Amino acid sequence: MKSATLFCAVFLFCAFALATHSFANQPEVPKDPVAIKGSKKTVMFPHANHSKIECVVCHHKVDGKENFQKCATAGCHDNLEEKKGLNSLYFVMHSKSKELKHQTCLECHAKVVAEKPDLKKAMTSCKGSKCHPE
Repeated sequence: MKSATLFCAVFLFCAFALATHSFANQPEVPKDPVAIKGSKKTVMFPHANHSKIECVVCHHKVDGKENFQKCATAGCHDNLEEKKGLNSLYFVMHSKSKELKHQTCLECHAKVVAEKPDLKKAMTSCKGSKCHPE
């Protein structure tokens, strides 16, 4: 009985320690929309509207480590001029390429539209959408 109690106590301690460690490495989710500035259009990204999506879907691992930097951080997807290539901000937001390790904004929005066609203009249009209102 003592060994079972000790095992449970150690297990709970380890589980709590792992959970605390993984949450401690994550930055606080912004409450206000974040401006993602591209070469032509700024997109206001509301984290609150995307709270059901795991952070690692967009903030993918880099060299096997968690990464919570902004998409256009220097050395990441910081090319604001090109429309192709892994360092192109446009490409990683709009592409349906299999070479990407993460889902793009447009891919996810297209899945939502497939389920709810009435949201097509709001979710996928280049102009007049929630992403690009102007």
